[in-house]
Amino acid sequence: MTTRKIQAGFTLVELIVVLTIISIVAAIVASSALAARVQANEGAVRGALKTVQSASISYRSSQGAYAVSLAALGSSYLGGGLESGDKSGYRFELKAGNQGETYTCTAVPKTANFTGVRSYCTDVFNAIYLYDNAPGLTADGSSCPPGGTALAGG
Repeated sequence: MTTRKIQAGFTLVELIVVLTIISIVAAIVASSALAARVQANEGAVRGALKTVQSASISYRSSQGAYAVSLAALGSSYLGGGLESGDKSGYRFELKAGNQGETYTCTAVPKTANFTGVRSYCTDVFNAIYLYDNAPGLTADGSSCPPGGTALAGG
């Protein structure tokens, strides 16, 4: 007669179940962290566009026309950090139109659905518009393109 030893430990099935549960929890946490980062980036973009609005008005009153680019506004008007065109996972573009009488500034996620979901635009009328699924949004200098939703307080 043979006697079986009782072994303490986990079976392979139990280990697979535990690893599956850990993987699901990790995926949920990673997804939540990504959503929080996107939301923070988009909030920062709206703030940066308000800065561009104020800087553009100041520039026009001292120079007689709107700036042709973010670099032209420079850190003296923007306060630093935005004149390169990159901030908070977004690429910003500013263009003047109509011989400096108008401007548009767009902000597009550098990596769609990772650094941001929406694109934004502001213009001489000082409204901020958001665009869903507009990765190719560009500044043309005259006005924001149609199809955007005006943000309250923008």
